[in-house]
Order: sequence, then C-alpha cells, then structure tokens
Amino acid sequence: MRPLEETEAAWVTEYFGDDYLRLYQFPSERTDPEVEFVAAALAGRVPPGGLVLDLACGQGRHAVPLARRGFRVIGLDYQLNLLRAAKAGGAGVPFLRGDMRRLPFTETFDAVVNLFTAFGYFADEENAGILREVARVLRPGGWFIMDVANRDAMIRNAQPRSWKRLPDGTLVVSEWTWDVAAGRYTHWQLLLDAHGRRSFTHSVRVYTCTELTALLRDAGFTVVERHGGFRGEALTLDAPRLILIAQKA
Repeated sequence: MRPLEETEAAWVTEYFGDDYLRLYQFPSERTDPEVEFVAAALAGRVPPGGLVLDLACGQGRHAVPLARRGFRVIGLDYQLNLLRAAKAGGAGVPFLRGDMRRLPFTETFDAVVNLFTAFGYFADEENAGILREVARVLRPGGWFIMDVANRDAMIRNAQPRSWKRLPDGTLVVSEWTWDVAAGRYTHWQLLLDAHGRRSFTHSVRVYTCTELTALLRDAGFTVVERHGGFRGEALTLDAPRLILIAQKA
C-alpha cells in the first residue's frame, strides 16, 4: 500500500486540518435528517445493539447520535484533529485512527456507513480496494450505506468561481474544475482572515450511480436502494446526493 503522501489523496492531511471545521459547519437542521435516515435504514436490517462502523467519521457528527439511538458504533478516521473533536463529543464511542484502505479490524460488523463524500480520494484501484475492505469486515448479509455527491447534479450546477463569508467574517474564495477524462474534480479554496491567507486544494473521483453500483457488485455487494437525498428523495439528475444501500452476499 502506497503511503498517503504518494497518492492522489496527498491533500488530505492539510485540507482536513484545523480550518476544516470552520469551512464546513454542520447545524442540527442538516445533521439530524442524515442521522434519522441512516438510523431508520439500519433499524430494519441490523439487530438491536448491532455493531456499526462509521468509516471516515470525521468529528463524529453521525457516530455519536447513532450511538445514542442504541447502536454500538466505532468511528474510524485518519485525521487526529477530527478524532479529538469526535472524542470531545464522545458518548462513549470508540474513535480510532486508521487508513480506510486497510481497515484495522478483525471484528465482524453488522453495518458500515460512509457519509458526506468520504470516498473517491484515491485512484480507481485503491477506491475499489476500499470497498473490498468494507466487505471484509462485514458479516455475511451485512449492510453498507454510502453517501456521495451526485455527479450529474454536481456537473450541472457547479460554479467555477464563487465566494462566501463565514459567520466569523472569514472570506472564502473557491475555484472548481472538472477533469472529464478522469471523472475527478479539483476544488481550490482561499481563506482570508485576521491570521492572513491560506489556501487548500482537494481532489475527488466522483462516480456515477452506474459506476459505483458496478464497483460495489465487484466487491461482493448488491445495491437494494438508491436515493437522491436524506429525506428519501428519488435519485434524479438534479438530486444533490447519491445514497446507496447495499447488502453483502
């Protein structure tokens, strides 16, 4: 396995640094419907107290409320600063550091969730390998819920250049480019605040529903539901999200 710094995801450690939680603020009106959707999807498929892995859990905004709903949740992320934030919100959830390309588990999970486009950071072969790792740590018949950006809507609605102000007054300037051949976007952001200027870039391979369904099939999954949002919306060209619910054979 290549070191992270030698992969297409070399941007990860800088991008998800201390400014990340300022750039992406998640009020309850956003997170609550996401948690409700996932909890409802798991409730009919996972036994009471079932073991759930929140893969690329970030600051724990899904893992903690899922644990409060009675699931036994383990959160895994690569970023120490996000794990510290997750542990501060805690609820007794174990938060562990690890690389999603090689999961540090021998446990058999009842379900794995991977939310907020925390997939596609690497080249195609390594992205496919992540799905095989998910299958490896799931019990037979276990469930995988995956949430990524809907590529069709992203391309149709993306703004090449934009800007916004954060609540603390920080100015954020963004540039977005799309590589048609690679199926990959690059998002450059410049922050201007009292501490000066800083820029960050991240690049993500975004798969169509057809491509992602095929990758999941090759990893041993059957996709049983497709949604365009966390309120159960239909998947359409303009749906903001692509949410897949898949079962391991």
